[in-house]
Amino acid sequence: MDKEEKEEYLPQKRNNLKTKLLPSLFMLAGGTIALVFCLLQKVPMTELLVILLVTLLAFAILGTIIKSVVDQFNMNMNYMDYFEENGDLVEKGNNDDFM
Repeated sequence: MDKEEKEEYLPQKRNNLKTKLLPSLFMLAGGTIALVFCLLQKVPMTELLVILLVTLLAFAILGTIIKSVVDQFNMNMNYMDYFEENGDLVEKGNNDDFM
């Protein structure tokens, strides 16, 4: 028996979610909220810039952590449970069909 005959095709797990922009979106949302609150409170410009910088750093770290958790979860999923041997997609349900 050749080594090729023994090996079974197992597709590699891949990250198919588009999570590249998550940290940027978190920074944008956090910075916008901080800026609006500072403008409503009439905070002086130097304090506003410091608050905005700290907020952007905090949300960048938070976004990076969330991105890595989502990526790790996606890489651990076994997508082969959703396919039959001939490659057709299998619909999984809990038999709670509505009539």
